[in-house]
Amino acid sequence: MQQLDAALTRFVEQQDLYNEAYGLFKNHDLRPREQQHQVEVDTRITLSPELEYLYSHYEMVDAQAEGTLKMKNAAVEIGDAALIFFVAPEHLHRQQLGYRWIGMNEPYEESSTWPTNHVVIANFNDDPLIVDVDAPNSPVYAAFTGGEANRVANSLSDFFSALTFLIEAARTYAGELKDEETYETKPEVLEHVEPLLQDLLGEEYTAHLFEYLSFC
Repeated sequence: MQQLDAALTRFVEQQDLYNEAYGLFKNHDLRPREQQHQVEVDTRITLSPELEYLYSHYEMVDAQAEGTLKMKNAAVEIGDAALIFFVAPEHLHRQQLGYRWIGMNEPYEESSTWPTNHVVIANFNDDPLIVDVDAPNSPVYAAFTGGEANRVANSLSDFFSALTFLIEAARTYAGELKDEETYETKPEVLEHVEPLLQDLLGEEYTAHLFEYLSFC
């Protein structure tokens, strides 16, 4: 887990620097736990070793969810381009509704087409971010506007490293990654981050990530 730990440490550093300077939310982020935590998830959901590490060592802080029925999650800002919500492990079952479990009310029916090894850990614009919990290193997939899930990273550590590059770019450009008139990603931003992400993820997975986050 050394690689994942290093990736998460760098991610939190950039997240905190961005939030301090430009963040829109308070007490609504991903933070290291002071002590390792016993992870509690629905018994029907399998966690990979990498997700076990993430949830036992990091907390999804959400002050507005305390004492409510709101699904607790951490908000990850990438400037004005994207806002990703990472659900807390105790709410992972609710995060799977509409994907692995379908129906309007309890008891929900298990989907015959959704792979049980695909666990939705976050969403962007209601589109799921998925970890394959059976594959080594926990590859990450993203499904865009209800379409097929495409791989965006070969590991959970690579995915958080990719987010780190994007948040660092958002900080470099003072949170303004999109053109105000066209709402397209500024060319200079793409020139900044694309080579970094392609070196990390490869061209195909970078393209999938950009599509998911509406960067292209």
